[in-house]
Amino acid sequence: MKTKQELTDTLNAIFADGVNMKLYFGLGAGAARSYKLADFDDGATQRVLTNYVAGVREFFERDELQTVPLSQLDQRSDALVMYDLQEQPVEFAQLEALQNGPEPDFFSFDENSVSEIRTIAIKIASVQRSVVFFKTFYPVSLVKRDQILLYKLENRFTIFDGDIVKVTPGFDLLLVDGEFYINDFRKFEKAFSFTEIAERAMLAVVQSILEMGIVNDVKGYLAACAAPKRDILRAGQSDVLRLQAATIVAFATQKGDKIGLKIVDGQFHLSSRDSVKKLYKLLNDDYLTSGLTAFEYETLAKNKM
Repeated sequence: MKTKQELTDTLNAIFADGVNMKLYFGLGAGAARSYKLADFDDGATQRVLTNYVAGVREFFERDELQTVPLSQLDQRSDALVMYDLQEQPVEFAQLEALQNGPEPDFFSFDENSVSEIRTIAIKIASVQRSVVFFKTFYPVSLVKRDQILLYKLENRFTIFDGDIVKVTPGFDLLLVDGEFYINDFRKFEKAFSFTEIAERAMLAVVQSILEMGIVNDVKGYLAACAAPKRDILRAGQSDVLRLQAATIVAFATQKGDKIGLKIVDGQFHLSSRDSVKKLYKLLNDDYLTSGLTAFEYETLAKNKM
């Protein structure tokens, strides 16, 4: 995983090295999505490229922006999430093909309508390397010919009889150097076949917890993954799961008032959704003690030092 600065340096190197741009329209959804190459004249290509690169550079100027692996995703709000789960959405291969494979066919107005566009991919490339940006295409980005659009022609207004596609800065996901970085997680979940992948990954985490023998899943809420998705996925990479079961239970017993988990016969008694959430807070090591004041805190996000 690259840091924010490493990503910034990589993109700036691509942008500075005699770049060219290709824009692709995504038709359909999921595994059935196909991409068509948009045919621009040279002037339009350069203007879109200049505007889009400026938007990307502005995005990476944000001081609080960080990168974090998906498997360790916490509550921080200003983060680029690197996809690091073993199983990948099938749509990733489509974007990799745009980056590395032969160009798809041109978008044909005889065969397709702009109303069919669901996503946009933008490839910006230098001689050495390239980056692909992905974003969802919304109807607001399409001005249809059945709307009245006036434009200036000499000294008069006249009607523009055609469809207009607006290409605005911003991205939901980027692909560079074989790594996928998610900018908007909710849009990512909708645009990519991630739900089933997440369910399988979460069930694997639950199985690891059950095998430790530290829980009594009384109502089945743990097995039903009744907790925030990011908390379950993060627990799979937590150092807490590598501790001895007795150590985890002893800590929870000592901090019983703070942690709030009921312990019966050496196991966490999970009888509610809230108890499952508290278990994941414990397994994610979200209880901190200050070495200076000895005060105890709950944390939404943390970086190792």
